[in-house]
Amino acid sequence: MKHRDWLRLKREGENVCAVLRLKGYQCHKLKSRLSWKVTFGDNSYVLTWLPAPVSDWNLGPKDNSPAWEQMWAIVHSTLKTDGEKAISHQRIEQPGDYTRPWAIVRLLPKAQHYTVARFANRQDAQDHKRVLQRFIPTASFEVVFDAPVTSCPSNTDS
Repeated sequence: MKHRDWLRLKREGENVCAVLRLKGYQCHKLKSRLSWKVTFGDNSYVLTWLPAPVSDWNLGPKDNSPAWEQMWAIVHSTLKTDGEKAISHQRIEQPGDYTRPWAIVRLLPKAQHYTVARFANRQDAQDHKRVLQRFIPTASFEVVFDAPVTSCPSNTDS
């Protein structure tokens, strides 16, 4: 990431925190990351810039509670009014790219997951997973081999 991009993202995060503070939230910058810890009452979340391949803001952990939804709406509207790109908390699942069978998936509550990135070999996937774990320590990632499912003809003995 270029330094000017890092500075722009830091400014975006600080603007979001300024708006959150005006609305009664407590916001603290986490050291040497593009992350801020946001608390309100008993709820605590981390606003983080997710690096490539995601390249988007994230408010985690996502629990779909009313507090999370309200905080996400504030973050979303602040970034949108700043003239920066609008963000969405719903990912559109891309069709499987089976030329790259090794995938990094993020594990979510209730046995849900989504694919973060795909790779042609396992070593690249494991290296990228290490980077993701370093930048997003609160998230759980796994490297999986995601081969296409082939339908087998059914065995019918009559």
